[in-house]
This record gives sequence, structure tokens and C-alpha cells, in this order.
Amino acid sequence: MNPELQRRHQHDQSVFHRLLERHDAIQRTVTHIDGGLRSVTTSRDPEVVRLLHDHVPAMHRRLQEGFRLRRWDPLYVAIFDQRHRVSMDIELRADGVVVEETSDDAEVVELIRAHGRAVDGFVARGQAAAVQPSPMPGETTEISS
Repeated sequence: MNPELQRRHQHDQSVFHRLLERHDAIQRTVTHIDGGLRSVTTSRDPEVVRLLHDHVPAMHRRLQEGFRLRRWDPLYVAIFDQRHRVSMDIELRADGVVVEETSDDAEVVELIRAHGRAVDGFVARGQAAAVQPSPMPGETTEISS
């Protein structure tokens, strides 16, 4: 990995881990919309809002570039494999972020929604969820806490 990508990866990883540490300061709602989902992720804590404002656009950029993460997690592998079929709109708000992720491909819609459930798990359980593989569409595997 070139030095710039390595630096970005380390930064992204540190932001993600800090969000996992502060998961109890995050509120998140997800709504299914035509072709995907709409998530609203907020916090009353200014540090957490700054982290969200860093993390979400960085993850969008990584998806667009194919700069993979969680290579060991089958859900993330599948999403990155289908990245050209995912559209994402991000709105940074004073209290957090609103994201709409959609696709015209029904199978990719299910990947997007599975990713939404995985992020819900990160918010609910922090690091305990992050060390587990994310359930794939149709899986009801309970993630241990």
C-alpha cells in the first residue's frame, strides 16, 4: 500500500475505533426506502458529531475508489464487489449525518440493507459487534455481545 493510502487507512481505522468506543453516545434510525435505506445517525456530543462527519464521507470515498476495508467480512467484500451499483447521498447536519444508499439491483439493495443492520450493531454493541462478521442478507445470525 502506498504511504498516502496507508495514512488514510490508519486515520479511518482510528476514527472507526473511537466511534466504537463512543457507541453509547450515538443515536441511529434506519428507514427502508425504494431501492435501499435512509439512515439518520446523530449525537449530542460534539466530538462524536465530528467523528461522524469524518467517518461517513471517508467511507463513501473508499467505496467509490474501491479502497476496501474489513476484507475478512463477507458482507463488506460483497458490497465492494458491487460498489458500482451503489448510489450514496450524504447530508452532514449539525447533529450528525443523513445517508441515503440505493441501487437499481434488487440483490444490491439487500446488501445495502444488510450493511445498515451491521452498522446498527456497531452502534448498539460497539467493539463486540465489530469483531464479528456481519450477517449476509437473509441470515438471522445473532451477533454475540
